[in-house]
Amino acid sequence: MGFRQLVERRSANFISSAIRHVQQITAPNPHTNKHDGESYVNFSDLIVHTIPMNQNRPEGVVLAEIKYTAMVQAVLIEKGLLLRGAITIGEIERSYGVLFGPGLISAYELERDYAQYSRIILDDPVIGLIKSKHSLRVLADCLRVDDDGLVFIDYLGFMRKVLNGERSFHRFVNIHKRLIDRNLLNSRSDKRILSKYLWLRKYHNAIVRATIAKESQKRLLVNGLSGMVPSLTPDLED
Repeated sequence: MGFRQLVERRSANFISSAIRHVQQITAPNPHTNKHDGESYVNFSDLIVHTIPMNQNRPEGVVLAEIKYTAMVQAVLIEKGLLLRGAITIGEIERSYGVLFGPGLISAYELERDYAQYSRIILDDPVIGLIKSKHSLRVLADCLRVDDDGLVFIDYLGFMRKVLNGERSFHRFVNIHKRLIDRNLLNSRSDKRILSKYLWLRKYHNAIVRATIAKESQKRLLVNGLSGMVPSLTPDLED
């Protein structure tokens, strides 16, 4: 998210480095994550990652990809980079390096028209595959329903589950807070971009209030821009 602003404001070396980080972190490890027929295509800031659905274990494929994507988002946060996207199910073909098909169109339209903020949303058919009690229990920590009814990957909740200890989680949340603080200030003159970071502030503060003890919340909550801009997306209260 914000790639256009990077192109306008940062050097070619910085942009090249950012793209390289995204490629290195998002590309599946061929030794540990490779599925038969899996495809990863990257062009500029666009990534298309496809995995054939195993008819014997489609729920397992979805579960693994959600957890993997949550980890990817969290790692990129530490690099100061944000992702926006969508996960869907549909037909897709790759021929001579060209991707096409209704699944690709659906994913593109979901990302363009509905993801909007720094969130990776799940299409209804993906959610429909999550049925077992085990999967629902696992995903309770890494999926969240937004105010608009869309389900998105809750990478902060996921990191709370996987990080070893409260101190490690607080460190990650503080990195997330500083990223939001910095970009809220830098986006004051661009209301379109500002609204995206106000959404991120709302998400961040909701997770802090729900998962962190009250005595530690004050230093980890993202404050508003009082007197400077309207609160386009007010905080969620407990």
